[in-house]
Amino acid sequence: MDSPSGEVILNIGLGADGCFLICFHLYDSSGCPTAESGGISPFPDGVRIDSSDGELLLDLPAELDANIQYHLYNRSGELLTSSDGVCTRIGPCLRMEALPRRGATSYYPHRRPA
Repeated sequence: MDSPSGEVILNIGLGADGCFLICFHLYDSSGCPTAESGGISPFPDGVRIDSSDGELLLDLPAELDANIQYHLYNRSGELLTSSDGVCTRIGPCLRMEALPRRGATSYYPHRRPA
């Protein structure tokens, strides 16, 4: 979650069938919107999203034991966090929250207007 705005950038959960359930609103390093899931969606084949200049923004493989890679920016283009699948860097504008026990399928992030 972007700490200054409260916007949820990425939410990852598992459905009852073991498939990833993902909700994202991704920006590139200039703060331009790049990809949006449109709510919680299953991605049984995984998902990979790159910016228009080729930077990896999100790589979530279909295999549950594979490494997730990402570069998550906010709408100001500030890097919130990044991971190469082994090491994770956390920036000062990142806020992390756990979901209630009812799970990701009942959660839809509310975004603040631009």
